[in-house]
Amino acid sequence: MRGLGLIAVLTLWGCTPAAKAPAPGPCAPDAVLSADAPRRGIPVEQTPAGRCLADRAEAGDIAAGLKIGDFYLNVPGTLPLIDRKGHELHWFRLAGDHGDATGAWAAAQLIDNDRDRQVPNDALAYLIVAIKGGIPEAGDYIVDQWQDGRVDPGKIWALRRWLDQPGVLPEDQRVAIIAGLNAPADDLLYE
Repeated sequence: MRGLGLIAVLTLWGCTPAAKAPAPGPCAPDAVLSADAPRRGIPVEQTPAGRCLADRAEAGDIAAGLKIGDFYLNVPGTLPLIDRKGHELHWFRLAGDHGDATGAWAAAQLIDNDRDRQVPNDALAYLIVAIKGGIPEAGDYIVDQWQDGRVDPGKIWALRRWLDQPGVLPEDQRVAIIAGLNAPADDLLYE
């Protein structure tokens, strides 16, 4: 078998490298997400405009994922039979998983919903993506959670190291986060 290339070996074993799926085409410029279907219990992703955006988001289009997440976040009224928060979280996570700070910040806020417990690992991961993406509120949030004892010190070591590098964020924002993470909890209780 020496001398055979990887493709030849995989072919002999009945395996072939998977072809990459083609990227979905653009959505119609007049495509609008409507609350009509979700109010009837049909997820917006099952409408033509929603399906197009969902396909694009799954293929890596961050704006498409944020648009669907924002739709569920902002649609007025109730949506019977639809897990609104689950849909929001899915699309914001997807954007955050692609490195988008806005999606990561929204996902972190949706995941971290119990202020009596430690910040969940996945919320913390999205929070760090948001901080690195320059969202000032995310920096304030991690400092507040740190001061409340809701962040495990070992889980932000890499963030602390990253913050040690000048230029990674605007200087005032970077210094404020470092100061907040270094301050004793009592110092911030009376601000």
